[in-house]
Amino acid sequence: KSHFRSMDIWHSASRSDAYLESGWIGRYLDQACYDCDHPTQALEVNDMLSLALKGKKKKAFAFKDPKKLYQTSREEYFSTLYQEHQHQHEEETVAYLYQTLGDTINNADYIFEQSKASKTAAAYPDSVLGKDLKTVSSLIKSDINTQVYYLQVGSFDTHINQQQRQESLFHTINDAVVTFVDDLKKNGLFQHVMLMTFSEFGRRVAQNASNGTDHGTANQLFFLSGGLKRQGLLNALPDLTQLNEGDLQYTEDFRKVYATVLKNWLHADSAKILGWKNGIYDFI
Repeated sequence: KSHFRSMDIWHSASRSDAYLESGWIGRYLDQACYDCDHPTQALEVNDMLSLALKGKKKKAFAFKDPKKLYQTSREEYFSTLYQEHQHQHEEETVAYLYQTLGDTINNADYIFEQSKASKTAAAYPDSVLGKDLKTVSSLIKSDINTQVYYLQVGSFDTHINQQQRQESLFHTINDAVVTFVDDLKKNGLFQHVMLMTFSEFGRRVAQNASNGTDHGTANQLFFLSGGLKRQGLLNALPDLTQLNEGDLQYTEDFRKVYATVLKNWLHADSAKILGWKNGIYDFI
């Protein structure tokens, strides 16, 4: 139940006994964005790019703030470095680094201009998630070609004093998501946007000695959209009398959820991307 291994599995869509160096959304980019003018088919609002968005050939673009990204990319040091080393751009050992630098410089302006094109008037919460969803909302309303936005919310590893921490965390998420959904609805976009959440761990059923819970095996995913075919709980609730060494027993394969999103929402070849085929769900 390692954090790092669990995240690798969720990000790469691998089996527990397999190790992949690419993410499931990254492999979607390999398929869907091989000839894109701008590598912005998927964006992560974060300082670092997650494995989930790294493909074998393509990768998503990570930034925390469009304006800061633009300002940094316009610093003379970076443009000079890129221009003065043109002769090295084809050298295998450094080509990747210069390609990444070039992509950043070339697309920072595009992302910044798109973020300004349709600024949202909604009053988002002053939380990190609220600010990130406000950025996403502005980009969704623009003409940017992005199909996937990826955000992170931390501090859910509640080994200690879980009740108070989770109450605060869920209020933070609820306030930001409610504002985001209302914003989309007012602009006629909720039918065309789907919000999906996951975590690398569920929690164990029993409370530990520190008024928290420890890492569990089974987990849940939430979906919000005006375009869903089904709502509510989509499978049976877990049986609290049938635990596996204190853990809830999972009944669904998360790769089937990914396959459903890829095939029915992103209209991609889920079997090719996941290297796995075992049906899809009917809620999208």
